[in-house]
Amino acid sequence: MIKLLNYGTIWKVIEGKDLLGLQKDTSSFLKIELDRVGKETGYISNVRGYGTHLGFDCQSTQRAESIQRYLFKAGVHVLKCGPKTIGIRPSMELGVRDSAVFREALLHYHPNFE
Repeated sequence: MIKLLNYGTIWKVIEGKDLLGLQKDTSSFLKIELDRVGKETGYISNVRGYGTHLGFDCQSTQRAESIQRYLFKAGVHVLKCGPKTIGIRPSMELGVRDSAVFREALLHYHPNFE
């Protein structure tokens, strides 16, 4: 019974803050902008995923590790999901403004940042 009450409370928060709508807007923005970053820089490709759980491929394993280290230093936490794949698993409260910070960090990435 307690689990049902907790679920009901969580669902009320999700509906009250329109977190599903926010996630849909953020996901669309992220996919479009990550594709744009890939075309402009050539460092990333194959943007995919559902909602804000997205992933993209890098040119090589070394590039993926370098991008991950760079993003960590920029304050953006991402994880490697494979040899050349980086995954994004943000909270439901991630907004378009926060996603723009991620986009800008990727746009300013340079392989020799260290």
